[in-house]
Order: sequence, then structure tokens, then C-alpha cells
Amino acid sequence: MPSSTDAASSLKTLLMFGGLMLLGTLVLVWLGTPRGTPVAGQALPPFDLRPLVNSDTAPTRDSLEGKIAVLHFWGTWCAPCLKEFPEFVKLAKKFEDEPRVAIVSVSCSGGPEYNLEALKSETEAYLIDVAPSMPTYCDPAAMTRSQIAFLLSGGTIGYPTTVLSDSEGKIVQVLAGYLDGDMEKLQKKIESMLK
Repeated sequence: MPSSTDAASSLKTLLMFGGLMLLGTLVLVWLGTPRGTPVAGQALPPFDLRPLVNSDTAPTRDSLEGKIAVLHFWGTWCAPCLKEFPEFVKLAKKFEDEPRVAIVSVSCSGGPEYNLEALKSETEAYLIDVAPSMPTYCDPAAMTRSQIAFLLSGGTIGYPTTVLSDSEGKIVQVLAGYLDGDMEKLQKKIESMLK
């Protein structure tokens, strides 16, 4: 029959082993967590957009050179996106005649675009009532979103997400999610950058 000293020693060893296992697991989780870099000041990453609605060509990083750019990622399936989109349309209209500003609408399905025809159909149906002539693009392999997500602290991109870059191609701000008034603040920020 084991003594109480042996039982206490075994329990102590078991608890130490369990603690080390827990610590090891936490270290592995920490090592596997994507590391984001501070977004502001980073170069706008490479992107791969394609025309979807109301355009035959898509913007490239090179075509945005020398312009303040707003890239807005949204989806017709996303309730916060649909709430914010009319405000985004107002922002786009405000700067539609300003050659130093490029407003880029990117309709997304939430991942790689396996069915571009469905995405196009859903996007056109939504835009008819909100912004029937707005050029809208898609991110077919989700490369653009992946490149931006890599810069974000969590390593993922949510919807809606709006990226503002300056005329030198540096990211100034990323708005993740919907907050009432975000587009008005973004408009003021763009206006101050134009001065």
C-alpha cells in the first residue's frame, strides 16, 4: 500500500507535468497566431481585382499611383455591409469628379469567388436600387483580401472593410466593420489629404 508521502509526490509530479503540457500548448498556440504589422504607413499590397459590374477594366496598384485610394470590400450577403453601402455611395459621389481620388468598390462572397456569375447577378440586383452605374470589381482568388489581412493584427479581414491609402501608395487607415458615421469621417480625412 502506497504511503501518503508517495501519493503526494505522485500528485505533485502529475500537476507539474500537466502545467508544463499546458504551457507548451500555449506557446504553440502563440507561435501559430498570425503576426500582423501596424497597418498605417505600410505600402498598399499587390492586388488582383477584376471587372464585375459597370466596368471593362479593373484598377491596379500602378493605376492608383499618385491618387488617394479608397478600397471598399463588401458583400450583398452581409447585413452591416448593406447598412453602410449607401453611405459609401455618397462618399463615392462626393469625389467622382476629383481626379486625385480613386474610389474602388469590391463585391465579395466571403472567400474565393467560385461562382462569378452568381456574384455578378447578386451585385447587379443590389446596385439597381442603390448605385446603378457604380463600377464594381471582384477579388476572384481573394488575393487582395489575403494581402490586406496579412497586414492586420488578427490576420483576417471582416466585412465591410475599407482601406484608405495616400497618393504615395501608403495605407493611412483601415476601417473594419460598420460604425455609423465612418464614411463621413473618411470624407473629412480625404478632404484634409487633398489640401
